[in-house]
Amino acid sequence: MHHAVRLLLVLISLASISIPATAGDPSWSGTWNTRWRQGGARVALQQEGSHVHGTYLSYDGSIEGEVQGRTLKGRWIQGQRSGGIEFVLSNDGQSFMGRFDTGEWWTGGRTAGDPEAVGIDQRGPRQALRTFADAGNSARYDAPDQMTRAVSVIDFGENAGTITPEQKLGLAQTLFNLVDQTTFRLHGVPGRKTDKDAVDLKLEQAGTGATLPLRLVKKGEKWFIAMPDEAALEAGRKALFARSGGRPPSPEAYKLRKSARDAMRSFTRAFSEWETGGRAQALATLDTSELSEAVRDDQGVLALQYLNGIVNRIGLMGPQEVSDDPQNREPLVVFSHPAGRIVIAPKGTGDAMSWKFTAETVRSARDLYIAVEEMPITEAKGLPAPPSVFFKVRKWVRGFAPPMLTEFGPLEAWQIAGWASIILLAIGLGWLIARAIMMFLVRSVGEADPRAARRAFRWPLWGTVVFVVYNALVPALGLPDLATRISVGITGVMLAVSVMWLGWRLVDAVVDRYFTSGEGGRMSMDNILVSLGFGALKIGLVAAGLTYIAIQLSLPYEGVVASLSIGGLAVAFASRETLSNVFGAGILAIDRPFRRGDWIATGDTKGTVEHVGIRSTRVRTADDSLIIVPNGKLSDATVNNLGTRRFHLNSAKLPIPYDTTVPQIEALVSGVKDLVAEIPESTPERTSVAVSALSQDGIEVTLKYGLDVRNGANETEIVNRLMMNILRLCERLGIRGGGETPVAA
Repeated sequence: MHHAVRLLLVLISLASISIPATAGDPSWSGTWNTRWRQGGARVALQQEGSHVHGTYLSYDGSIEGEVQGRTLKGRWIQGQRSGGIEFVLSNDGQSFMGRFDTGEWWTGGRTAGDPEAVGIDQRGPRQALRTFADAGNSARYDAPDQMTRAVSVIDFGENAGTITPEQKLGLAQTLFNLVDQTTFRLHGVPGRKTDKDAVDLKLEQAGTGATLPLRLVKKGEKWFIAMPDEAALEAGRKALFARSGGRPPSPEAYKLRKSARDAMRSFTRAFSEWETGGRAQALATLDTSELSEAVRDDQGVLALQYLNGIVNRIGLMGPQEVSDDPQNREPLVVFSHPAGRIVIAPKGTGDAMSWKFTAETVRSARDLYIAVEEMPITEAKGLPAPPSVFFKVRKWVRGFAPPMLTEFGPLEAWQIAGWASIILLAIGLGWLIARAIMMFLVRSVGEADPRAARRAFRWPLWGTVVFVVYNALVPALGLPDLATRISVGITGVMLAVSVMWLGWRLVDAVVDRYFTSGEGGRMSMDNILVSLGFGALKIGLVAAGLTYIAIQLSLPYEGVVASLSIGGLAVAFASRETLSNVFGAGILAIDRPFRRGDWIATGDTKGTVEHVGIRSTRVRTADDSLIIVPNGKLSDATVNNLGTRRFHLNSAKLPIPYDTTVPQIEALVSGVKDLVAEIPESTPERTSVAVSALSQDGIEVTLKYGLDVRNGANETEIVNRLMMNILRLCERLGIRGGGETPVAA
């Protein structure tokens, strides 16, 4: 206890030393992705001493303020407008909570990248339109400042000087919402080599024929999108939003994947949110129906990583280049190569229909990746790569030992070598870890017989640890579908058997150690509840293990369960006696008519209860035989629980001769009462001593008394001591026995 307190004080002292060092030197310098109620901006802050200044290009704004501790107080400035702000830095320095002086919130988080590097290309009509579309697509999510790029390529006309930055952002967003309802190929738009000064486009909505006229104009050496007037914008709204009820679709509607564009958008966006739900979102874009259930998740993620690498090499299609017609059912070929194709197609019917990358795409993703691996990643903005130990290892192998990438069937040489190494490593680590766990188990549940405990746990524990370590390491190999199925099938079965075996042994050890009275036991409980509870735990353990095996072997266990339900009536009829016994065990657990160690009498059976199981109860008789009583019969029978008596009534007859005088008899009666009263376990209110009969053999004096032996007292010894004391009393009184020897009954 003293060591624990001392350790706690040391930890507190270290924390008190380290925390001020962090809290006393907060830094606001860096780039922040900020949001407020109706907008946001990317803000660049620079701290010099206690002074902070910064800019946010989206609104031509700036920030000036002073730092006090973790709090930044100052003003925002946008032209002639300004106001107060108060920001509070989080403990880890990665985010802040703030508000305007009007009370509206303003929050932010650190982000990578230079806010000045906005990526604007206006060398031609195609480049200007691409910049606008990319900016709008980025601004759909958590980068509202990207709309600044869209503003930069828009020509607002003669009145541009009178429009505020907020109004420009609003107009740019309105125009993008209309452009986003159309489908067009950027390569069909003239590029930087055009000799025209203006290009007129008609962007058409897939499936409806509605169009959005768009004009691009050249000013100096730069190309701009001419901002349509209000009438043109209104006409575009009516035409393009008609199929969505006159309003823009929900920004999150793409996750339903009701069109090819939604599927592509859901796929690409998922990689930016991989750790916050993106992984599941990306998996939902794949048709994994041909993968076995046991490996579906792992192989699906591996296919996503392959597709990520492929897309970053072939170039990412813009969402507006993909049809968003919800009525279209024609598959979209994203990429085609002799090694395979990347295809998005509808899956399912009716409301359950959604667009997914086809099973063919998932199946050929690895071969496609290997085929395009030599192609450098495109310079354009690509998809973030999800974390992957496999790709890091493979990249290292590719750099240091290229021959190890040689394929042998479905595996590469390094995967074969790595697989063998992982097996050996799992065996070695499993042995070391199992030894450490064994020491804990022996101390916890095997102190009574350490050698027996080690024998009981050695193999199941070692097997469990080995297969757990193996399953933790093998994903780093990125094994293909067939190899993964073999690996998962074998190790899944062995792991389940080891866990069931270990769990069974552990349950028995816990019961023996903590729930069994006697030497080595620490706790005595209602053993009916204990035995039934731990018996049910064993059954649940086996059921869970068998279900896990079925999953790892991709067995249709749902069909098995359904079949059992259909045949359940026949099974129940055939096993009605067994089910009766199981339900009887439940009744005994609820009513608890006796406990382990109670002496019971039921029918022709009389003895001590030793164990209550799921099916039967074991009773030890007085002649040391063991009777097995089915729980179904026991729960319906009349049970006399002699072990629950509050006292045990005893009686004895004392025959004395007729030549005994009345004073001697009275002294005998009084003396016997005193002897009984001296017994601590006696119940005086139930003691009676009186002359009960005058027989031809003599006078009978009957003794009746109760003994409370619930505390475990030895009743036989108490009765023997009392009888000896009565004999001594008779000798002192000069009374000789008559007739039969006194007998206790």
